[in-house]
Amino acid sequence: MTNLILTTPEELKAIVGEAIASYLPKQSPKEPLPDTVTLSTALEILTENGYPTSRAKIYKLTSSGDMPHRKYGHKLVFSRKEVLEWAQSQTYDKKDAFSETVINLARSAKRKR
Repeated sequence: MTNLILTTPEELKAIVGEAIASYLPKQSPKEPLPDTVTLSTALEILTENGYPTSRAKIYKLTSSGDMPHRKYGHKLVFSRKEVLEWAQSQTYDKKDAFSETVINLARSAKRKR
């Protein structure tokens, strides 16, 4: 004779989830990545996110103050979050740039009359 068990959908999900979890290997929780990174790591972050650049370009941007950075002794350090936000702020839509150029030309043409 078979035993009949009545349960709610939530309890069934919990039972199945526990059963599956018992067969899966235990995963250690991933440690969060540090926010402060070195120049070489900043280069990797930019490249991984589709903003390839060179070490020389970063030196030029940091010396002119155009790229967010800090100094630790004589070393440059970067915030992972700030680097990605900065890179995203440097991108623009080609159509937007074209229309902005047209507007600027029209304004300058009006001034010359």
